[in-house]
Amino acid sequence: MGRKSKFSKEQKIEICKRYLDGSESISILADEINAGKTTIKRWIKIFKAYGDSAFDEKPANESYTKEFKCKVVEEYLAGEGSLMDIALKYNIPSDRTVLAWVKLYNDHIDNMK
Repeated sequence: MGRKSKFSKEQKIEICKRYLDGSESISILADEINAGKTTIKRWIKIFKAYGDSAFDEKPANESYTKEFKCKVVEEYLAGEGSLMDIALKYNIPSDRTVLAWVKLYNDHIDNMK
């Protein structure tokens, strides 16, 4: 089963809309809900890319093939986008997931030498 978010889908959408309509800053919104500014920025990018469905709960954590992970990492390492850009492109819920894959990929290459 997927992880339960600290914030509801509705809260995330409301926060994003308030920022995007110019009524609140990221700092004010983050302070209001006791979240980090980076979290709010991530939500906004995801919301801009996928709309209301961006925060739908998933029944289970996603599983990715080794080939898919390598493709994503190689694209990132080739400079084809930031961690967040790549995560959004492939609908990966977090840029941290991509970063973890990059670290594993780099460790694997180092171990092959």
